[in-house]
Amino acid sequence: MDSPQAIAAAETPRSNAHEAREGRSSVEITPAAILGMAVGIGLAAGFLDLGFLIARVRVMKEGFHHRGQDFVWMIPVGVALLTLLPAAILALFAQIRRGGVRVEIVVGVLVFFALLDVAAQLPLEIWAVPLLCGGIAVQFSRWIRSHAGAFLILIRRGTVFLVGVLLATLAMTVGGRAWSEYHAVATLPTPTTKRNVLLIVWDTVRGDHTSLHGYPRRTTPNLEKLAGRGVRCDRAFATSSWTLPSHASMFTGRWPHQLGVDWNSPMRSDVPTLAERLAALGYETAGFVANLDYCGRETGLARGFARFEDFPIKFRDIFIRQMALGRRLILRERVVALNTLLENTFGRSFGLSLRSNEHLKTGHDVNGAFLDWFDGRHSRRRPFFAFLNLNDAHTPYEVPEDSVVGFGMRPTSESDLKTLANWTSLTREKLLPRDVQLATDVYDDAIAALDRRLGELLGELERRGVLDETLVIVTADHGEHLGDHGLYFHGCSLYRELVQVPLVIVGKDLPAGRRVAESLSLRDIPATIVDLLGLEPDTLLRGRSLSRFWNRGGGPSSVRPRSEPLLIQTGKPLYLVNGGREPVAIGPMSSVVDSGMHYIRLANRREELYFLDSDPDERRNVGASSMAEALLEDLRRKLVQLFQEP
Repeated sequence: MDSPQAIAAAETPRSNAHEAREGRSSVEITPAAILGMAVGIGLAAGFLDLGFLIARVRVMKEGFHHRGQDFVWMIPVGVALLTLLPAAILALFAQIRRGGVRVEIVVGVLVFFALLDVAAQLPLEIWAVPLLCGGIAVQFSRWIRSHAGAFLILIRRGTVFLVGVLLATLAMTVGGRAWSEYHAVATLPTPTTKRNVLLIVWDTVRGDHTSLHGYPRRTTPNLEKLAGRGVRCDRAFATSSWTLPSHASMFTGRWPHQLGVDWNSPMRSDVPTLAERLAALGYETAGFVANLDYCGRETGLARGFARFEDFPIKFRDIFIRQMALGRRLILRERVVALNTLLENTFGRSFGLSLRSNEHLKTGHDVNGAFLDWFDGRHSRRRPFFAFLNLNDAHTPYEVPEDSVVGFGMRPTSESDLKTLANWTSLTREKLLPRDVQLATDVYDDAIAALDRRLGELLGELERRGVLDETLVIVTADHGEHLGDHGLYFHGCSLYRELVQVPLVIVGKDLPAGRRVAESLSLRDIPATIVDLLGLEPDTLLRGRSLSRFWNRGGGPSSVRPRSEPLLIQTGKPLYLVNGGREPVAIGPMSSVVDSGMHYIRLANRREELYFLDSDPDERRNVGASSMAEALLEDLRRKLVQLFQEP
C-alpha cells in the first residue's frame, strides 16, 4: 500500500481548454495510487456494508445474522478485495500507457464495485443491483471532477485510518477469542474426577432410519456396535422438531418454553448450562459444530465452552458465506449448470461442484477439529467435556462420498442435482415419486456417512488410550419428514418422524447391551451426565438421570420406573416449505408423550392422539373418538402442568 506522500507524488494535474473554462482540472493518478485508492474505497464501503448488516439485525430486529464472530473483519476485507480486482486492471492499463488514469474514471469504477455488496443486501432483484450501483458511481464520478483535490486528501488520510480500524477489529476478534480460551483454561480449578464426556449430536437424523432401530438398510453398524457396549434407548424423544430448542434442552435440562429460544431468538443468558457446570468442576470444555445457522455462538449454545468452533475461517467463505453478493450469486444450481455446459461443449465432465452453506463443515472436518484440539490440549491430565454437532444429513441432501456405494439412487443429471439443491423450495405437489426416492436414498447415504465418522472417531480415541475413560453419548436433535403425512423438512410438525431419535450411552459401569423401552426425553441428558460422573445432583440443571431406567436395584424383574409425561414444542418457522399445509403454519404447537400415547395440540386447539405401540407411524388419529375423551382430558391437564413447571 502506498503512503500518502507516494500518492501525492503520483498525482499529475493535467487540464485542457474546455475544462479550464469550466473551472475544473482533470487529475491523473499512477498505478500504485490506484491500488491505494482501491483499498481506501473498498474498506469504506466494507464498513458501511457491515454497519448496514448490523443495523438490520439489531435495530430492525431481524434476529440472527448467521455469519459467526469474524464477519466484522471478513466483510470489510471481502469488499476491499472485490474493489482491488478492477483496480488491478486499471493499474495495468495505466502502466501500459506509461501515464496515469483520470481520477473520476478510477473513482467511478471503484465505487461501482465497492457498493455491489451493500446493494445486494437491499430487497432488490439481482439485476437491479448493478443498475443502482452504476447510477451512484456516475454521480460520484461527476462530483469528483470538481472536488478531486479534497477527495484525494480525504482518501489518503481515510485509508490509513480504516486499515488501522481493520487491524484493531481483527486483533479484538481473533486475539480476543484466543485470550478468552487461554484465561478460561488457566483459571480452571483442580478436577475431582478423571472421566471424560463426549456428546455427539447427529443433526437431522430420525430414529426409524437407523438400522439400530430396525431400519432395513444397514445405515448405522458402528452405532449398533457401540450400543452393544452400553445402553440403547428405543424411545428417546427430542424436546423439539428443530435444532436450537432441542440442543438448548440438552444443555440445560429445561423445556424449550423455559429457554426463550425461537427462530430469531437465542437461549436466555441467565440459564445455567452443562458446560458451565463441568467447567466449574475443572473440566476443559470444547464445542465443534457444523450446523452454522442454529448452533453458532450467537444462539447462546457456546456458553461455558472454553473453545467453541463454529464458522470456519477460509478465504472462499469470505465471498460465499459472509458477503451478501456471494450468497445471492454463487448458487449450487448455477455451478451445476456451468458444469453441464462445459461437459456438452468439450465432451467430458470438469467435476465442478459447490457444497451448500449448510455443509461447509463435514463430519470429517468436525472430527478432525476435535482431535486436533485434543492433541494440543494444555493438560492431558485434566478431563474434557466435548460437544460435536455433525450436519451431513441436513438439507440440501448431498452425496457424502462419491467413492462409497450408496443404498439406492444417486443424482445422475443436472435435473437431479437441482432437485436436491432446491429441496426446501420445490412445489410439493409437483414432486415425482422418483424425486422423493432420490432424496430418501441420499439422506440414508448421509446417515451412513455419519456412522462411518463415528467409527473413525472412536477408533482414534481408542488408539490414544482415552476411550475407556470416556462417557460417550450419541443422539440426534430431531428427525426429518420425507413425505410422511404429506410433509417434508423439519420444524413443521411434531409427528414421530421428527421427534423420535436414536440415543446410545456408553461408559464405565453401564450395563452392556441394555435396551430401554420406556419413553424418555433428551432434556434429561445433563442430569444423566452429572449422575454418571458421580457428582452431586445440580438443582440448576433440570431433569432426572436416565439411570433410573437401568439401575433398578433388583434386576430386570424390578418395578419399572413410573411413567413421566414428556413435553415437545415447536414454533412457526420463518419460512414455510410445505405450501402452508404444515400443522405449525397456524402457530406454535405442543405435544405430550405419556403412557404409550402421543397427544398433539395445535395453535387452533385442534387435537390429535396416537397410540405409539399399535400405530408407530401415527396414521390413525383417535382423538375424535368418544372413547378418547377421558384420555384427552388427562393429557390436557398434564400439558398445562408441564407449562407451569418452574
